[in-house]
Amino acid sequence: MLGLWTLAQAGVMFANGLAVLNNERFLEKIGWGYSQLHGGNGIGPSPGAFKQQTIGLLHAMTYMRLPLIVVNVLLVFIKLLFG
Repeated sequence: MLGLWTLAQAGVMFANGLAVLNNERFLEKIGWGYSQLHGGNGIGPSPGAFKQQTIGLLHAMTYMRLPLIVVNVLLVFIKLLFG
């Protein structure tokens, strides 16, 4: 049965997936790097476009790595204690 705990775990796993994406090795190669955020030469996504918002989210996730480590450790301990 799908509960709040399962949704919280899924959210943390999704955030982990976004946090491990590397800008130079992966995102720049497919055109979703941070250099695309401002359009560089003026030829980029318009402000508020879905691609620009997604690139901004990916950039923000790099700052969430340390809090994600703490949340992951807490989730592992809770899972060990309560199954």
